[in-house]
Amino acid sequence: FTTMTGEKVRSEAPEIGVGMLGYAFMGKAHTNAYKTIPYMIYPPPAIPKLVGICGLVESEAAEAARRYGYENYYTDWRKMLENDKIQLFDNGGPNDIHPEPCITALQAGKHVICEKPMARNAKEARKMLEVAQKASVKHMVAFNYRFLPAICQAKKLIESGALGQIYHFRAQYLQEWIMPHYGTPRIWRLDKESAGSGALGDLGAHIIDLGRFLIGEMKSVSAVTRTFIEERLLPEGGGTAKVDVDDAFVATVEFENGAIGTLEA
Repeated sequence: FTTMTGEKVRSEAPEIGVGMLGYAFMGKAHTNAYKTIPYMIYPPPAIPKLVGICGLVESEAAEAARRYGYENYYTDWRKMLENDKIQLFDNGGPNDIHPEPCITALQAGKHVICEKPMARNAKEARKMLEVAQKASVKHMVAFNYRFLPAICQAKKLIESGALGQIYHFRAQYLQEWIMPHYGTPRIWRLDKESAGSGALGDLGAHIIDLGRFLIGEMKSVSAVTRTFIEERLLPEGGGTAKVDVDDAFVATVEFENGAIGTLEA
């Protein structure tokens, strides 16, 4: 941070056209990141150019394009991916629309960033990875915590041997916004058909990834999940519906290098 103003640009960075699926929470967050890259990641490896944004409701997609500065808006992601100016596809949509749009983008030769969890289940994720590996493009899941300064420093300390052998890894991601006092209805994150899982995939994915990133692959897992609120109001009204994903999980893990760990979300 104290030296960032000392670096100088020696050549013009290339532009890369971005196509964003989703204009809500993640669409806004990712767009903000793209807009700050040119001066926060300096000198920038590339300059993001906001080419297109896509969402279900036309009026909201149009407003998102105006607000964020995208050149075009779409209500059909297939149409958006036909735009040759889009070189990077960013999938910030719900989990059930991760596989098909990402696979289509990969097969079209576009780089892909996909929100976590990558898919609703291992079968979907495996198919996405197989297509990505054949496509010879850049592809990643948006595990943003890997890039936090503290995590980067921890990674360096571990790899340098400064911390010695790692015996134990503990991680918690405690977020309470679905608890009863918030009155959260059965949004898509609480519907297995849309989300695939609850806290395990939504929050746990981050700390599982950090365990793999910092310590290594996991050898064995023992876990328990729990759904505390088994029925919630429907977002659009008209009654209630059963919650078929987990509200919380706790796990103990064994890493291939012999370390053990606990995970909670």
